Amino acid sequence: DSICPVDMCRNLEHFFAQESCGFCTPCREGLPWVESLLIDILEGRGEEGDLDILARNAQFIGGPTNTFCLHAPGAMEPLQSALKYFREDFEHYIQHGTRAPASG
Repeated sequence: DSICPVDMCRNLEHFFAQESCGFCTPCREGLPWVESLLIDILEGRGEEGDLDILARNAQFIGGPTNTFCLHAPGAMEPLQSALKYFREDFEHYIQHGTRAPASG
């Protein structure tokens, strides 16, 4: 109820981007880009289609054959799960620029 899945993902992606060694491109470029897009969504600048872009990039960045270690795939797991199970929260931010009301 008090945890916003969109902000949780932004916080996790910030952490993973900061902890990246920067050796491979998916981590070095991809993780900060994902965080930036999540910030745009949280601040009301999200656009229709951003979630599909996030999902496609998360799949690429998280591909274990695209990186030298499992840092990037591990960073994408929470985002991929959130997009799967809390997509309506992301959509609400894009449509209304605010957090979805708690349900329950």
